[in-house]
Amino acid sequence: MTIAFQSAVFALIAISFLPVIGVPVALASPDGWSSSKNVVFSGVSLWIGSVLFVGILNSFISQICSRCFRFKPPPSRRAFL
Repeated sequence: MTIAFQSAVFALIAISFLPVIGVPVALASPDGWSSSKNVVFSGVSLWIGSVLFVGILNSFISQICSRCFRFKPPPSRRAFL
């Protein structure tokens, strides 16, 4: 399960670099925004889906690790105030 999470995070990082290069190139093309907006919207949708997928995997991993290693989160700071 952790390998799947690490792979998903790596994919999210890789996908995050694509808009940095792709959006300026798409906007600077001769046809401009009108011809490349579908590609940009598809890339943004893929990125949002990846963020949600990594978030869901993170919640599963944190629950599994807390059960396996008997991890207890540190006490809140309010208890000391």
